[in-house]
Amino acid sequence: MLRLHGFSSSNYYNIVKLALLEKGLAFEEVVIYTGASDEYHPEYLAKSPLGKVPCLETEQGFLTESRCIVAFLDDAFPERPLLPADPFARAKVHEVTQVIDLYLELAARRLLPNYFTSTQPPPAIANDVKQVTAKGARALARLARFDGYAMGDRFGAADVACAIHLPAVRRIMKSVLDHDPLAFLPALDGYLERMEQRDAVKRVRADHGANLPEFLAHLKARYGVSR
Repeated sequence: MLRLHGFSSSNYYNIVKLALLEKGLAFEEVVIYTGASDEYHPEYLAKSPLGKVPCLETEQGFLTESRCIVAFLDDAFPERPLLPADPFARAKVHEVTQVIDLYLELAARRLLPNYFTSTQPPPAIANDVKQVTAKGARALARLARFDGYAMGDRFGAADVACAIHLPAVRRIMKSVLDHDPLAFLPALDGYLERMEQRDAVKRVRADHGANLPEFLAHLKARYGVSR
C-alpha cells in the first residue's frame, strides 16, 4: 500500500493527499513534521533527502516533491486521471501549477513567520511579496479560468493546486498584509466555494483542522514559535 509521510497541516502534503483521494487510491498516512536533520529525525533523510514533506512511499521506493508525486500517481494509476493525455495540454497544466507554486504560494510562504507570530515583516519583504504575488495572480488569470474547472472540463491537477494553495495564499496575505492579490478575479470566489463542496476537499480540511493543534505544539517545542 502507498504510504504518505508528512502532516495534514502542510499545504504540499495536502496536494498529494487530495490527489490520492480524488483518484480513489488506498493509502496510509505516516505523521512526520518538517525540520528533519542530522539531529532531528535523521532516519527520515533516507526517505526524503531534504527532510521535506510530503514523501510518498511506494513498492519501488520513496518519492518527494508534490508535483513529481502527482505525475507519478497519474502514470502508475491511470484510472481517474488528473493530468491530460495530450502532451501539450499536460504541459500547460504543469505551467499553471508552477505559477501557483512559485509566484503565489512560495511568495506568501515568506510571511509565515509573521503569520504565526502575529508580527509585521520588514517593508522590503512586504513589498516584494506583494509584487511577486501580483505578477503570479496576473499570470494565473491569463492561464486558467474559474467559471467551471481551472483547466479543461473536469477536475484535475490544476484544481488540486488551486483548491489547496489559493485559500492559503489569501489567508496569509490578508492576515499579515491586509491584502488579497487575487481579489480582482471575480469568478474565483464561486470557483473555490465549489471546490470546498467536494468530498475529498472536505476530508482534507477536516484533517487539517484536527492536526493543527499538534502542529502548532510542534512549532512551539521545536522553534519557540506560537500563535
